[in-house]
Amino acid sequence: MSKSTARPGVFAALRVRDYRVYWSTGLVSNVGTSMQGVALDWFVLNLTHSGTAVGWAAGLQFAPVLLFGLWGGVIADRCDRRTLLLWAQSLYAAQAVLLSVIVLSGHAPLWSVYLLSFGLGCVFTVENPARLSFVTELVGGPLIPNAAGLNILSLNAARLIGPAIAGMLIAVIGTGWVFAVNAVSFAVVTVGLLTIRKRARPIRVERPPWAGAGAAGLRYVAARPELVGVFTIFGLVATFALNFSTTLTLFAGRVFAVGSSGLGFMSTALSVGTIAGTLVATRRASPRVRTVIAGAVLFGVSEALAAFMPSYLAFLVMLLPAGFTLMTLNTAVSAFVQSEVSNAMRGRVMAVYTVISMGGAPLGGPVIGWISQHAGVRWGMASGGAAAVLAAVAVALWLSRQRAAVPRPLPGARAGAADPARASANSAAPEPTSTSAPTSTPEPTPTGGIPHD
Repeated sequence: MSKSTARPGVFAALRVRDYRVYWSTGLVSNVGTSMQGVALDWFVLNLTHSGTAVGWAAGLQFAPVLLFGLWGGVIADRCDRRTLLLWAQSLYAAQAVLLSVIVLSGHAPLWSVYLLSFGLGCVFTVENPARLSFVTELVGGPLIPNAAGLNILSLNAARLIGPAIAGMLIAVIGTGWVFAVNAVSFAVVTVGLLTIRKRARPIRVERPPWAGAGAAGLRYVAARPELVGVFTIFGLVATFALNFSTTLTLFAGRVFAVGSSGLGFMSTALSVGTIAGTLVATRRASPRVRTVIAGAVLFGVSEALAAFMPSYLAFLVMLLPAGFTLMTLNTAVSAFVQSEVSNAMRGRVMAVYTVISMGGAPLGGPVIGWISQHAGVRWGMASGGAAAVLAAVAVALWLSRQRAAVPRPLPGARAGAADPARASANSAAPEPTSTSAPTSTPEPTPTGGIPHD
């Protein structure tokens, strides 16, 4: 195997000093965020005794992504991304402090929890595309897929640690103090960002105008069938199959009656599988669409099987392959998108990615919550798995027809003749490149040198 095609090491991107700082401090914050997620779901369930209310609390966190997501990408392409991330950490901390205060004071009406969840989503709408684009500035082209996988590894490690800690802390000190701990965790990320060397934009390009800039990201994606297919699969999976904050809470409270500690162990079991899946996925040198399709099918089947496990122990065991296959899908999508996007469009396309992966939660959360409330939580989870399988099969068939429709060169045709389909796509948007990493950033060395969620 040649050096250019060799697979990277699992932790190759961590050789870059700034990326290493960002990743390690982000891990601390991700643990706090995971703790708050479990505490918030548990607080809403005990306040309302309604699966639908839990679904709404989760869904409202991502409603701003659906409403304003494309503008978040425009801001990420126009502004200094490090500065945006510093502001975002301060606003995240303020939201956690307010949530802690109203809960500890004993005056936390449901509308206030909904409002703070919506505010959290507003910050996330700008922070997420800025963060994903910032990571590519820190590592360099060949390491982008590896860094994308390590970002997801950070999230999954946090989901392994955070929920278990949250389950114990809720029983000992209550949900309000868990929110306070999360507020402190954002200070760690802020310190890490301040130690990262401020750098110029990787490539000197004109800042996109406000008018029409968001739609340009959509046109860029629409001109590339494989990106359309990948986004379609992951959008439907994220909308209907990734509602574990709702379904696991209901399994813990209604099906197995294991309480907050049992809920924490469910999240931990899922995260063990996701970490294993991520470690395998980060070794792929070049992500492929077929990996996304296979990952969606396997994840959907695993989730549906887990939904009908008869005992708590069997349910925990089945969450392991569900987590593993989920990360095969998730890491492949993230790495494929970040590798195929040109730098000038990166923030806006990552905003489309954010909208696709998160924006469906306001629809999927209440829908799965409603199914769980009226047909049973087992059917709620299983319906999400079925949606993942159907999405993958439909996209596979569509891409097959797209490829079949591309005219093949006639015998004897000039080798350099233009492909009409490619010419049309190129006229719609700039050609993506898998090496669109920062040209001003030195290639990482063994002593050289950052991720957050």
